[in-house]
Amino acid sequence: MTSSKRFARFWLLAVVFLTACVQPPADAVERPSHHIQISADGQTTELTTTSATTVREALAEANIAINDADEVTPPLFTPLNTEETELAITIVRVTESLETILHSIPFERKLVRNEAMSANDPPRIIQAGKDGLEEETVRIVYRDGIEAERWTTQMTPIEAAQDEIVMVGAGAAQGNVAFPGSLAYISGGNSVLLRGFSAFPESLPTGEGLDGRVFSLSPDGRFLLYTRAITPTASFSNSLWVMATGRGAEPAALGVENVLWADWEPSGVGRIAYTTANPTNLPPGWEANNDLWLGHFFPDAPFQPEQLIEAYPATYGWWGGNYAWSPQGRLIAYSYANEVGVIDTETVNADLQRRQLMRFTEYNTRSDWVWVPTLTWSPDGRFLAFTNHDSADPEELAFSSWAVDVATGVNGRFVPDSGMWAHLHWNPAGDDIAFLKATDPLNSQTSSYALWLMDGDGSNGRRLYPPEGELSYFPREQTFMAWGPDGRQMAFIFENALYIYDLETGQANRVTQEDAVVSHPTWVGGTAVAPQTPDEPDDLPIPPLRNSDTPFIPPE
Repeated sequence: MTSSKRFARFWLLAVVFLTACVQPPADAVERPSHHIQISADGQTTELTTTSATTVREALAEANIAINDADEVTPPLFTPLNTEETELAITIVRVTESLETILHSIPFERKLVRNEAMSANDPPRIIQAGKDGLEEETVRIVYRDGIEAERWTTQMTPIEAAQDEIVMVGAGAAQGNVAFPGSLAYISGGNSVLLRGFSAFPESLPTGEGLDGRVFSLSPDGRFLLYTRAITPTASFSNSLWVMATGRGAEPAALGVENVLWADWEPSGVGRIAYTTANPTNLPPGWEANNDLWLGHFFPDAPFQPEQLIEAYPATYGWWGGNYAWSPQGRLIAYSYANEVGVIDTETVNADLQRRQLMRFTEYNTRSDWVWVPTLTWSPDGRFLAFTNHDSADPEELAFSSWAVDVATGVNGRFVPDSGMWAHLHWNPAGDDIAFLKATDPLNSQTSSYALWLMDGDGSNGRRLYPPEGELSYFPREQTFMAWGPDGRQMAFIFENALYIYDLETGQANRVTQEDAVVSHPTWVGGTAVAPQTPDEPDDLPIPPLRNSDTPFIPPE
């Protein structure tokens, strides 16, 4: 074979080999077809694509713009799986705004003692008090147009407060107790308000028939929410009222009747939640609806609540449950005879609205009343503490206090054998929990109780009042006490009188001296500018119900 033939043969083999090794271009590879549902801006877009390789490319092909703050699920960099041809993409639009809110700075009251005045002379105001003014700048985050978070970014003082100066006799009110904020209570069926000093009680003209089911100061201290009996002789029949705490104010009915529970949202936006019952001729006099209503209160506008829950089935549901707003105002904790859980006031998804956190065996009282746990929140809204029936035997008097992590459902026993009337109260300004502890836990229904304090993790429990060995009588209601706004003092009812206990000094000072029965202390901090009535009822600045399909996860 000649060299030229060898070369030609070699060249032919090389061409065949190289041709076999060349891969087809990427565009020539057949891609799977992806069917994608994109939920954004309240609409659902259908997209079928064979060219997009990531979520970002799919959104670009669908002509859907994404802002840097938007939340995309799955993330933009997620590749489209060649084995999964069906995909759902959700886009939550995230926007922010700044809002300025005016708050009044409450004035302080100072006493000046005059030797020329007797102890019985009425106090004289020699300088009128005047509230100051400050401006709060708030950063608000919206998710799909619904407010989700808010933080205070700046507080700017505008006008300083002017102290009220009161002249009293040299021997007057030597036992006066000073405290921050406003403290209200019921005394002999009448409403009484203390503004920073125990020596100057003021009667509020709330009207007759206070039944004590609802008696709560608004977070800004400017309004009192309460119930009055409609028919004094009936076992259950009342109406819901609001009264401004300013001098010369008149009470106003909210147009709501037969209320079992109601309270202000702690975040201070003016929302009120309540639940109702139907009066009956059978004990205990009502049948609970186990419903839940929400509404915004404006001083000069009709109260227009909306029903969030029509009815929930519950063990011993005819008695009803207990409720407590979370500090952030989105969740409402609930309890019935054998369960504790939370209700999300902002979701429209019925499956996410009610979340049961813990179940236990109900206690059979063998009577016409039902034992139901009372509830208290940690200041950050992460934990819920309560007392439950701690036995599988429904007739055994075994009660311990527990706490549950609202985010994870993890729970643990706080206080073994605390008694059925422990009524835990978490310090809103600290990490302490005040509670009652039965001196005879095996007979806690009739046992006497003492006031205790423990750390937020259940440790370091210590008895506060009364001293060891002394007999005591605390009310059986959760409203037996209220924390002061700075967490350094607490007010409680002991033997039908009101006391203020100072944690720093360990001193309990009796505030009320009269023989009237005192109950239901409610204590809040300073005052703020009252909510303004909108010009048009249809232009309420905050909708009665906020809508979100996202389950609530408390902050870490």
